Amino acid sequence: MANLKEVRIRIASIKSTRQITSAMKMVSASKLRKGQTAIQNLRPYEEQLRLTLNKINDVLSKEDKNSLCIQHPSPRRALFIVITANKGLCGTFNSHLLKASVKHIHKLEQQGLDVELLIIGKKARDFFKKTSYKIFETDHEIIDKVNVETAFEMAKKGMNLINEKRFDKIDLIYNRFKNAAVYEIISEQFLPLVLPEQAIEEKKAPEMEYIMEPSRKDLMDELVPKSIQTYFYRVLLDSYASEQGARMTAMHKATDNATELLKNLTIAYNKARQTSITNEIVEIVGGAEALDA
Repeated sequence: MANLKEVRIRIASIKSTRQITSAMKMVSASKLRKGQTAIQNLRPYEEQLRLTLNKINDVLSKEDKNSLCIQHPSPRRALFIVITANKGLCGTFNSHLLKASVKHIHKLEQQGLDVELLIIGKKARDFFKKTSYKIFETDHEIIDKVNVETAFEMAKKGMNLINEKRFDKIDLIYNRFKNAAVYEIISEQFLPLVLPEQAIEEKKAPEMEYIMEPSRKDLMDELVPKSIQTYFYRVLLDSYASEQGARMTAMHKATDNATELLKNLTIAYNKARQTSITNEIVEIVGGAEALDA
């Protein structure tokens, strides 16, 4: 058993660590609330926009469809966007997504595609730097402070890459937020835009006749880029909120573990202290008896 001084030092160290994990938990909880509110406000708008685009797209001829909605007949080059966090201490948030990313890359390569990576997040950058995969671009600032302007700019860059035919398709992978303790890894096609009803939660609505001004094609040309930008903004918010939820959960567990460890160490310290005091009393009594004799 370690001596009393070593146990005291360990107890002080664990108390300091518990204060840090508790503070990190509260910070993550505050950030989570902001991200969760933003997602809850954005999702209904994005889903309704997709449904509207789908209705318009169904009645257009192939020649009138927006180029960002037309799937390439035989894609050869693919860009894969990987979205992770810049920091750790959030459980398996990054590691599980990176494993799923490698599987998705292999799936694309099996389809005969030449894959390049657009990496968002330092954890993904550090991981893929050690591999032989081609890195097209990295961006770390966009995930720390998610806002409309930077998200729309990144989505616009993706649309330009498709329109300029530098890539035939763009896929992405991210953690979709469900609640503070639950998120799921989603890997799906980003561009060209997928508009079938199963792409979002299907909502049955009564059949209605629409009068459109300007023409359907003009509306598609205007709404498709807006839908793509809104979708990418929502993806970044999902990843951000999932990260904060994962970190809050991890720090909560760490704080609980530190509290339990402190309890056990305090009991052990008191037992050792009591044993030490008892031994000292026995030695004093024994010395007194020896003097009396």
